[in-house]
Amino acid sequence: FGSSLLGAAPSGAGGGGPLPHRRGGAARARGGGPMADGSEEAAFVPPFRKIYFSNEMVSKYEPLATAMRKVTESEGRDDEVWEQYQEHLSKFNSFDWCSTWDGNRYDVVFYGASGYAGYLMTEYLRRVSLKRNPEPFTFALAGRSRSRVQDLRDRAFAGTKHEDAPILQMCYDDVFSIIDLVKSARVIVNVAGPYMLTQGELLIDACICMGVHYVDVSAEVPWTLRIKDLHRYALKERVFVVPSAGTAGGYPDLGVHLCAKRAREEHGEELACAACYVSLGGAAAAASCGTLRTRAALAGIGEAERDRMADPFSLGGFVPERDRWGLKTCSIELGTGKVSARMRPEDADANMGRIAEDGRLGIWRGPFQYSYFDARVVRRSNMLLADLGNRPYGRRLNFLEYAMLPSEALAAQRQQQQQQQQRAVSAGPRAPAAPVGGHREGGEGPALEELADAWTGYFLWAESEGGREFRCSFVGRDSYFETARLAVETAMCLRFDRERLPFAGGVLTPAVACADRLIERVTGTGVKLRTDDWFPASERSPPPC
Repeated sequence: FGSSLLGAAPSGAGGGGPLPHRRGGAARARGGGPMADGSEEAAFVPPFRKIYFSNEMVSKYEPLATAMRKVTESEGRDDEVWEQYQEHLSKFNSFDWCSTWDGNRYDVVFYGASGYAGYLMTEYLRRVSLKRNPEPFTFALAGRSRSRVQDLRDRAFAGTKHEDAPILQMCYDDVFSIIDLVKSARVIVNVAGPYMLTQGELLIDACICMGVHYVDVSAEVPWTLRIKDLHRYALKERVFVVPSAGTAGGYPDLGVHLCAKRAREEHGEELACAACYVSLGGAAAAASCGTLRTRAALAGIGEAERDRMADPFSLGGFVPERDRWGLKTCSIELGTGKVSARMRPEDADANMGRIAEDGRLGIWRGPFQYSYFDARVVRRSNMLLADLGNRPYGRRLNFLEYAMLPSEALAAQRQQQQQQQQRAVSAGPRAPAAPVGGHREGGEGPALEELADAWTGYFLWAESEGGREFRCSFVGRDSYFETARLAVETAMCLRFDRERLPFAGGVLTPAVACADRLIERVTGTGVKLRTDDWFPASERSPPPC
């Protein structure tokens, strides 16, 4: 056609070739986006828009292609032709021409519902959310296979008023199915992982285009690195994109938020350092099949991506080392003269890979499987809070995370068992080894009934710039159930608490996006919280469902 519809994309889409002109006037993108001549074309073109706003897609909508040709032939001087062109262009921009959406819009749509994570979501809905949520809400289940999603729905909701919960189908290879799914939702919770092996960024970008909020439960640094370029687009369209709304990326960051809030409100100080100690109790479960697939995917990444993962500040929030005069210390690369600020030794991942006694707190600590990931999430939150609100946790914040070990004897025993693993752990993040014991096939995992007495505790300690100490602690059920809780309650915050959230949108962490509202919702559904101290051993037990 000699022209591209990229220039007609929603605000923030990448530019393309010229649109038809009318009497010398250039057609401007909807929502004040880039000019059609591509003069403001961004280096990064969002993935869904790159596919949809293209000549290939225009060719599939013949009325628009014909109208564009007629406008060009008439040089934009025929009013009737121009009106037809505008009509079809509007349908193209709103996706109406290709959508088979039935007009029903649900508060939350769960995508990937046929797997184990989908089972967790439906169990949380059935046991907690549909009973306790203060607002009534509608939901639908979605996946690539309608029959598999239906099987899960029938098992979860048979005999209840939700036994006919709507089922939607979507595949990343079918852009029209993505459009229909997004049009059907106000919030999408994507639990189809491993995320780094999917084209999930297409779904996120489609959500941004159509004003739909997005949540997932990822714990994959490569995935967050892939989607963080969408931050400015989401912020501009006031859409929330919240990855890692699970136990990995959730409670440790919320704990730092609470400590920083106390330091700021009670003493007007920022945090200098913080640490999270994770403790588990009750029944132990082997990893689900999905978790093992994610670990395998992380183990198979290339060297370049592995190097990016190994950077403690790969998701942002870098704090440089300073000398005794307060000046940044730098390294100069031999041969190129490239100057880079040095990282502080206390921020290195190796600090979280050792078994040692914390003399100040009187506990033994050791490596925890999500320490590297959680530390990067907290650092990203610190950066986002500084960028969006000029109120970081701390401008010089140091955050680390450990497993809380029960005793010195156990610490010594684990140290002996892990001698061969210490070098790999200290070198940087690697995919954890599969746990001892069996695992489930076909996307399955342990039934929640097997984990009835399991609990997970997060114990936060922080120190302000003035030397004041703060503590808080969360105790919830097993980590699988708590991941479902955090994902669903994050979605509820985005759906019902939108006007009470601190920021307008963006690719955010759960703590930055939802802050106090998320804490209120998880504690309102059963999670135990102390904002002044740690729970004693006698109170470390799973809260009721």
